[in-house]
Amino acid sequence: MTKWSLSSNFSLTYNPSSVWSYGSKPAGYHVTGTFSLFTHLDLEPNEHEIAAWFGGGTIWYTHWLGLYYNTKPTAVNLGTIELIANGVAMHPGDDGRFSVARFTAPRDGNYVLDVTFTHIHDCAQHSGGYIIYNSVTAIWEVDLTGPGDSRLFKTTDSGITVRANEHIDFIVGVGIDNKYDCDMTLARVDIHLLDLLENQPGIIAGSIGFGFVLGIIISAILFHIYYRYRENRRNGYQAIN
Repeated sequence: MTKWSLSSNFSLTYNPSSVWSYGSKPAGYHVTGTFSLFTHLDLEPNEHEIAAWFGGGTIWYTHWLGLYYNTKPTAVNLGTIELIANGVAMHPGDDGRFSVARFTAPRDGNYVLDVTFTHIHDCAQHSGGYIIYNSVTAIWEVDLTGPGDSRLFKTTDSGITVRANEHIDFIVGVGIDNKYDCDMTLARVDIHLLDLLENQPGIIAGSIGFGFVLGIIISAILFHIYYRYRENRRNGYQAIN
């Protein structure tokens, strides 16, 4: 069983790092837009408790476009924002660009997605949450409305089929009001790659059932052969005497 988490796997050193990349897409193109990597990580200048990946021209409290990570095992409050312990938050840019956490599949398989987007700005209005497959297909789109609004997405137990090096983007944008103010959004993203046997429960059950029945049949045949052998020996012994 193989799992990844945006929060527990968050890198404070490299971008990309393992299966995760942090970056942005241009305004109006959350599906097909070109993905651009964020270039530098900065600590919050006052308390140094939250780190953020930003692109060129963005620093703390300017433009806002970035991915934010609480480095502490306790919640951190930044005035109008509270970020949970070791949580990851995303914020769109003041120019409408989308904040993107990209997962790149390490191999072919079925992947189960478990995602929650939650407003954590106490002045929140509208922001958009999106899950996009391979810059082609929108798997999920949701409008978050108001402080604390939270929406959950989870695939079926069989997951979705993804080939090696294809990607899934988890995106936060400005929403239907087209305003970037107060759009800080907690992103909980957990991904589980199903093992081959997990993908085929029916086959497993069938194999177990068939093997059990076959074992009974073989046992009955062997018992019958042994029984006939004993009977033949007994009859031969009686005939001699």
